Amino acid sequence: MLYKKIDYSLYYNIIKRFFEILIRDVVERDRIVYLPNSMGYVYLEERPHKRAFHIRVDNDATKEQGQTVYRKVPILDDFYKKLVWVRPTKYRNCKILPLGYSRNIINKN
Repeated sequence: MLYKKIDYSLYYNIIKRFFEILIRDVVERDRIVYLPNSMGYVYLEERPHKRAFHIRVDNDATKEQGQTVYRKVPILDDFYKKLVWVRPTKYRNCKILPLGYSRNIINKN
């Protein structure tokens, strides 16, 4: 089989467009998306929070005291949304990580 070299910017645009369509179908249309070549499927799951607070570093207090100071930030929602990829074992080390664009869309819905 012959492979044709393509420019990186074209490759990047193809991958970016694919993930835009994938996120739209999963989040906005609430669908399970089956991936080609027996790569499994992707869906959006709503999971309950396991703790009531996020622990954050308080930068101002840390600078004043000279040691790390933590503060608790309450979680306002009881649930969070996670993009889940159910995949065959040969892809067990691969992950789908929603980045800025997709994270904003997931959090809006």
